[in-house]
Amino acid sequence: MHDQTKPDLAQDPRRKAILKAAFEAFCSYGFRRTSMEDIARGAGMSRAALYLHYRNKEDIFRSLAQFYYDDAAAQIESVLSRDLPLQETLAQAFAAQSGQIFEALLSSPHGNELLDTKYASSADIAQAGEARLVGIYAGWLQQAAATGRITLAVSGGDATALANTMMAALHGLKAPRPSPDSYSAAMRLLAHVFARAITTG
Repeated sequence: MHDQTKPDLAQDPRRKAILKAAFEAFCSYGFRRTSMEDIARGAGMSRAALYLHYRNKEDIFRSLAQFYYDDAAAQIESVLSRDLPLQETLAQAFAAQSGQIFEALLSSPHGNELLDTKYASSADIAQAGEARLVGIYAGWLQQAAATGRITLAVSGGDATALANTMMAALHGLKAPRPSPDSYSAAMRLLAHVFARAITTG
């Protein structure tokens, strides 16, 4: 598979246009009903030109999954590096993790199909991506605990266990599939709960 990462997209705007067109088509028609012709038309190119970049729509979907995790990792790291109140740090990190992509999935009538497709066709990318995000959260938690900003007593001092719990809780908010507004509200509530749990004193 020719999975494309975020740096590759920055170097080749045609690939970025293809992924944007593909995501819009998947949200509008669903994965199964979207054709390479639909994606090519949306990207403003011929189908033959599209095949020069991607072998099929599964290949494109895998690139979208990789792009999501690369972007989420960068956005979360950016939020966690800021000097914000603890609850706001978590709320913004959770929102950055979901990003515009997940908001679009919640708004799409084909959201469930696309999420199922993600784990069916891109399970390896999802597994590596989830582990990467857990590592980012765990590193931040460990550093914050070392400076006395937070306490890890709730997880017995295990930052990775707490990061995994945070990720599991975020995923739990997605079922049954909520509206974008209710999901956002639930994320902020979750941030409040975790912030209270790790606040010192």
